[in-house]
Parts: sequence; structure tokens; C-alpha cells
Amino acid sequence: MNAPASSTPRKRRVTPETMAEAGIALTLPKVTVKSVADALGVSIVAIYNNIDGPAALKALVAEEILRRWSPPLPGDDEPMHDALLELASAIRALVHRNPGIAAYLIGLTPSSVDALRMADTVQTRYRVRYELTSKQATWAVITVSEHALALAQMVYNADRRDREYDDAIAARTDLDTLPGAYDTIDRGPDGMFLWSMRTVVVGTLALIEEPDFERV
Repeated sequence: MNAPASSTPRKRRVTPETMAEAGIALTLPKVTVKSVADALGVSIVAIYNNIDGPAALKALVAEEILRRWSPPLPGDDEPMHDALLELASAIRALVHRNPGIAAYLIGLTPSSVDALRMADTVQTRYRVRYELTSKQATWAVITVSEHALALAQMVYNADRRDREYDDAIAARTDLDTLPGAYDTIDRGPDGMFLWSMRTVVVGTLALIEEPDFERV
């Protein structure tokens, strides 16, 4: 007769790799020392023996998420406008696939080694491809990235419910301007995100070409 299967998770070796894998499966908002220990079937002490604390554990998971992500780089013949929009869309997809990564990306520190290296790689490609100064490349990429992070996290996501009322708003006869706009624009999350990001990109490209930009 076979023994009943145990409900206790099988213990796994505690390494940065196994902790990161467990954390990714949990998602960043649910990463705690206890949750990772439970996922690996080990004690809390075993986790603490391998990290400096809860913040370090979350950073470990976030850095691994970013190591697995390949941000799009500008093609040889790709206009900068299009490249920045593609980057924005890729960031939005990253945020939606990995809850909590947006908060990590807006608070990078010198210890965010892989995230900073990735950011530098992207900015360097823009600098070289479009013959920009370091300041132009950095601020163009950062501005677009920060807006993409904010919009993906807070505005244009699957949880937003107001679009359910688009038809009702478009049918209102007591409003002068809104109904016409609702009839002519894509109010879905993808369309509105790209519309907003196109505005950011156009403004960014204009500002970095201002004569006094380098002195600001």
C-alpha cells in the first residue's frame, strides 16, 4: 500500500537562483521572507542566511525579472519616434506581466546593478544611433520610460472600469464636446495608452532639440 503524499513542500536548496524563481512565481507584492521560505519548503532562517533582509530579497527578485527582459533597441533604419513608442509598449507589457516591478524601477539605487546596466545599454544605443548627446539620450529614454511606467501601472490597465460607460457617455445629448470625442477615438487601453505616449514622445523629441536644452 502506498503511503499518502505529504502536503509539505519538498525542501529545495536555497540559492539566489531558487529564491528569485520562487519570488517571480509569487509576484513581487507577495514576496516576503516567509512566503519564499514556504515556497521552497525551508525555514525562515535558511532564507535569512542567504540575504541581508526583506528589501534585499525583493530586490533580488526584481533584478532577476529585469535580467530576463530584453528591452527593444532602435533598429538601424527606425525613426526615434517609433523606437520610443515601441519601448513604451514593451515597458507596459513588462509592468502588466510582473506586478510590483514598476515600483522597483522608479526607485533604483546604486545597488540596482543589473537594472542600471540595462538602462545604460538602452540609452547608449539611442545616443549612438541618433547621434545624441548623453544628456539628450538619457532624458529622452527616462522621460518616456517614466510615463510608460506610470500609465501602465495607474491608468491603462485591465482593472480600469470606466470604459464600460463609453457608449452611454457618447449618447449623452446634454454634452457638447465629449460625445464627439468618444465616437472618434479608440478608448480601449491599448489605443489610449499609445495616444498618451505619442504625446509624450512628440514633446520629448521637441524639447531635447531646444537650443538651450543642454544648459537646463
